[in-house]
Amino acid sequence: MVEKIGDTHFHWIYATLHFMKHRIMAIVLAFVFLAVGMPLFSAPETGSVNYYASMMDDEAYAGLLKYVFDGGDLDGVADLYFALESHMADSDYEDWMKAAALGRAGLICGRYAEQCGDESQAADFMEMADGHIAEAKELGAPESATGVLEALSLSFWYLIDGSLSKGMKFPGMVDKLYKAHPEDFHVLLLEADRYLHSPGIAGGNKKKGLALFQEAEIIMDRDGAAIWDRFSIYSGLAVGYDKAKEKEKAGYYALKAAEIYTADETVNELVEKYT
Repeated sequence: MVEKIGDTHFHWIYATLHFMKHRIMAIVLAFVFLAVGMPLFSAPETGSVNYYASMMDDEAYAGLLKYVFDGGDLDGVADLYFALESHMADSDYEDWMKAAALGRAGLICGRYAEQCGDESQAADFMEMADGHIAEAKELGAPESATGVLEALSLSFWYLIDGSLSKGMKFPGMVDKLYKAHPEDFHVLLLEADRYLHSPGIAGGNKKKGLALFQEAEIIMDRDGAAIWDRFSIYSGLAVGYDKAKEKEKAGYYALKAAEIYTADETVNELVEKYT
């Protein structure tokens, strides 16, 4: 026997359904508001993440780079590198950052040894660098942080041993890294440099390279940057404006770069050219 729904029951059910209808609509509108007005998920801004921000004022690391980029002798470079190893062991940085910093320092020293004509010492530095990079990965370093170092290692090894396969991998590796991690400040710098200096046949684009360095300068002025990153940006802008035939700006940024490090041939040529 089916019980007949009386008027009282009908009005109660109607009121309940009416309330639920408006409640559901309110929930839907709330989600629309969140999706449009207050995004639940938003991609990090390009270049906004600097994993090495805590190292900006590291005197031992800065001292090694200053010595290298001011043209110091190789014996002194080795002494400062091993002093940096001791400094990192005693520092409070995260373990992966210690290994990554030593990896990058080793790459820089290896590249400098190659420029000085000592390929044996260059290879020794590069092997130490690759070991530290692998260690940083094992210690949980961010993918983009070790990706930058691995790309640089390929590029520098190509200059040392002439391996064409390593040289050919570099542009694609950098582009893939930038596509996956545009938020990483050092990925942005690497991509800017890759576009600015690669030949057109290898995907180089001088205008895009300059634009990326201009973007990096804005981020640097807003968030701060280590002195070595400032040099990279100023020298990149100097080269970019030179290629764009903007002589005044090229000279201006070349001078700013030369005030940081004195032995960069490209920067010094631009200083001489425009001042």
